[in-house]
Amino acid sequence: MLSRYWLLALAGVAALIAVPLMMVDDEKEILKQLERLRDLAEITAAESGIQQLTRTREIARHFTDYTLYDLTSAGYGITEVPDHHELERIILSARNRITTLEIGLDDPVVDIEGDTARVTLRGTALGSLRGEPGQFLDIHTIEIQLRKQDGDWLVSGARHLHDERAP
Repeated sequence: MLSRYWLLALAGVAALIAVPLMMVDDEKEILKQLERLRDLAEITAAESGIQQLTRTREIARHFTDYTLYDLTSAGYGITEVPDHHELERIILSARNRITTLEIGLDDPVVDIEGDTARVTLRGTALGSLRGEPGQFLDIHTIEIQLRKQDGDWLVSGARHLHDERAP
């Protein structure tokens, strides 16, 4: 009789130890996924049409089919992207306008709840636009939402929290 309680207690302790370790692994995987996405999104040299399309499709693979972007606090409202085809169209359109782009994802804080996660971070974008002089610099605090599907953490949306350059 004692051994059964001992095994239950041991299983309980193992579960208490395993859950934080799994969350640490998920947190590391989420941060690696965001780093891969950041690397894919950057533009350091001119890209051919084929390169743009290939990179665009690779970026879109890091997103769920349906994504939602709440840019209300930035003055742009809410944007729903219903599928990967539309997401690829939006990404390709943006990449056609940008000649250089460096992205920073600083001070990420990961909050995981089951198969969903939120990452709050300060994002920076330094780049230049085709046909426009000079560079742009954007610094914003954002929240990125992710969902775990088939073992991968995919971006399901984002929410703008604050323009760091605004007073």
